[in-house]
Amino acid sequence: MPAWAAIGHFMAKKPTETVPATGHKQAGLSPPGASRFVQSGGSEMSTTKTIERIETEVQAAARRKGLTFGELATKMGVTIGYLSQVANGHRKWTPKMRAKVIAVLGEVPGQGKVHMRQEPVDGESTYIRERARELGLTMRDVAARAGLSATYVSRVSRGHKIMTVDVRRRLEAALEGTAEVASAERADVNIQALWDRMNAHDISQNKVAQQAGITSGHLSSIMSGQRRPSPTVLRKLHDVLFQPSKAELRVMPAEVKVVGWRKGERSGMVVRENDGKTARIGGRMPDGANVEFAYRTGYDGTGRTYVHHVIQRGCSALLTRKGVNSS
Repeated sequence: MPAWAAIGHFMAKKPTETVPATGHKQAGLSPPGASRFVQSGGSEMSTTKTIERIETEVQAAARRKGLTFGELATKMGVTIGYLSQVANGHRKWTPKMRAKVIAVLGEVPGQGKVHMRQEPVDGESTYIRERARELGLTMRDVAARAGLSATYVSRVSRGHKIMTVDVRRRLEAALEGTAEVASAERADVNIQALWDRMNAHDISQNKVAQQAGITSGHLSSIMSGQRRPSPTVLRKLHDVLFQPSKAELRVMPAEVKVVGWRKGERSGMVVRENDGKTARIGGRMPDGANVEFAYRTGYDGTGRTYVHHVIQRGCSALLTRKGVNSS
């Protein structure tokens, strides 16, 4: 399993909560569907702000299932207008409507409105920013992939904007994984991994800097821990060092070795026997193709299957975390 898949273990999530939206006029809250900042604890000196938004219980239930209100109506086979009347309590849940909503949501939501609160993210970094960094992407890169503005993505990641179902889907596609509004410990560069890969390729520090398109001084400051590389530099270092070396592709002490590759729109996988000569599946990897992953696999002494990753997708192999950033 790629190392980035375990990122959730290092995150302290701040889930949204919903409470009945009774008396919102008396409390001076925003009208239904609107969102705004309110001071946490009611103190004028407090700098922590909470987003509050009113939505129907049906909308909240649909959002928890990853559906928009319109998508829920479509899956139920009813119009948005009719479902809206039921959600707002202007029509009752008929037996037929109950069966339809249970088939989609697994429950019959209440009628009326709820008050959704979302706490902002505190901490040195956010889940979305760190996930992007593992892919070698800046927040601008993520925003461009998702078709959103960089400012908007930054505010969503910090909990200063509500993450709608549509925005979550876009961000998850851009990040190739989950998108959470949560704090995260900022990862450090795994210096030992850099040295190990330079030794594997038998390449000097100056040569690595040259191939990565950075100065030797820049790389030296990274290796000494004095400088934190940007996602772009991290990606360049990964592309140089985490391609399999000739020795790794030629000799692997395992029964089978697997290499996944991509070249433009083409991609494939090559499976070879332990001697590295006999191609079982996929033939040869095209010249100039990028290696997406490489691992060796076989059976241990007890007959259990094992997998040892040589190359992992993204830049997670160059990053390390000290522990959990709780909040």
